[in-house]
Amino acid sequence: MKRRRWLLPIMLLALLWVSFSRPTYAPPVAAIVRLRLNYLERVIREGSGPATTLGQLGTQNPEWALFTRSFTTYGLANLAAQDSSFRREASEYIGLAIRQVLSSSSRLPFGEPGPQEYAGYSLPSSVLYLGHLNLMLGCHRQLAANSPYRVLHDSLSAVLYRRYAHEPAGNLESYPGLRWLPDNTVALASLALHSRLTGSRYAAAGRRWVAAARTRWLAPATGLLASQVDARGQVREGPRGSMLGWGIWFIARFDSVLARQQYQRYQASGSTNLGVLRLYREWPGRYATTAGDVDSGPLLLGYGISATTTAFADAVALRDWRNAQRLRRVISLGSREIMADSALHYGVRFIDLDASPLSEALLLWADVPASK
Repeated sequence: MKRRRWLLPIMLLALLWVSFSRPTYAPPVAAIVRLRLNYLERVIREGSGPATTLGQLGTQNPEWALFTRSFTTYGLANLAAQDSSFRREASEYIGLAIRQVLSSSSRLPFGEPGPQEYAGYSLPSSVLYLGHLNLMLGCHRQLAANSPYRVLHDSLSAVLYRRYAHEPAGNLESYPGLRWLPDNTVALASLALHSRLTGSRYAAAGRRWVAAARTRWLAPATGLLASQVDARGQVREGPRGSMLGWGIWFIARFDSVLARQQYQRYQASGSTNLGVLRLYREWPGRYATTAGDVDSGPLLLGYGISATTTAFADAVALRDWRNAQRLRRVISLGSREIMADSALHYGVRFIDLDASPLSEALLLWADVPASK
């Protein structure tokens, strides 16, 4: 009798577990997207003066201000590709974000201008800065055929293509002496987009990079991409979750085969499936609880929010709906909605702490599938 008494609750629990594990993820509904856009567009409209949200964020870390604008751009471009009613609005705010990224206050933290001038602009040589800027230019051109940034887009794309052709390390510098692969995947995605828009040959840079990656930058044990290389193209830092999740999404823009392989390998060696949830580790095989660093954020038993959030973006982009739903649940468990003045943003659950606009931009980018 005792066995029968427990049988029904066990069966119900099993059914509940299975139902929560089903591929039920769907992008946010239009009404929620509208409220989230209201918040991000307000942040961009404010500009980057000392008292603004982006100004204060840039003081903490200039990359965060750049990424807030760039990932808002990618989210807007994805939305416009899915729903043409967003097209005009997306073009307007992407154009505004580009103007801000081109301002001297946004450029200077990424190094002194190089000798090369781009259609009248003197820009730093950092691939981190140039890659995001060029992809933003491509997104704007995709929405506005007569974009005022066409000449700059052509000029910057040509320079990046030539630099890759002559770079022994296969990866351009983000900062002097530092070459991160994820930053380079953004620049290579921007060249692939230029080729799609104009018919240029620049997508070849991505094909050469992929060939080099397969022979030089995959970890023997896991087959995962390294995070950083030196001036000779030798691995300087091995695979890590925040870098992989970031890079896979951009690699999918120029080589879907490598992107899917990396996604599957990362899932196999860097994550734990709990049925209704999936958690991703920053370092494959490590389970330490630490403060982490600026890229990973805090790590709990090796699991990180940066690794998990970027893996969510990859799952959505690659249409792995079951995994996307598991990952979205993790994000929802740690966040709470904050509504004010017809705008929605998020805070951290359980404590009175707002998420930064960068988090909002990353989540919008992750939530909306990119065009195939």
